[in-house]
Amino acid sequence: MNKELELVESMDKLSDLMRKFQTQLRSGDLKEYTLRQLYYIELIDKNQGISVSELAKKLEVKKSTVSIAINQLIDLGIINKIQSNQDKRFYSLQLTPKGNQIMEMHKQVHKNTIKKILKILNPEEVENFVKIVNKITVSKI
Repeated sequence: MNKELELVESMDKLSDLMRKFQTQLRSGDLKEYTLRQLYYIELIDKNQGISVSELAKKLEVKKSTVSIAINQLIDLGIINKIQSNQDKRFYSLQLTPKGNQIMEMHKQVHKNTIKKILKILNPEEVENFVKIVNKITVSKI
């Protein structure tokens, strides 16, 4: 089998694995939230105080698209939009206690998945995996 075909098959397996992970992520208490909502919650958690404009840039989508999603999360009581004291046009986004609780459940799913991976791979394989993923993501293919 040639290397290109092997790579295609490996990418297919990786895609299947990611779908499986996403299914696990949306199980239990998190099943009422979409993957997009969980992703927005994760980004806001990692970037406390981020604005809608900054979030749109980070996601490489239109500000209006982010605004719709943010308004849904506000309606669900997951995030707050805080107006700046210095510039009344600027709003920062922060997780509410409910949002923090969702984020903790989300992190627990990640931790459980990582534990499973660490049972399968030895330390050298983990190191190689991290290097490969970093190399591919830095290249911005």
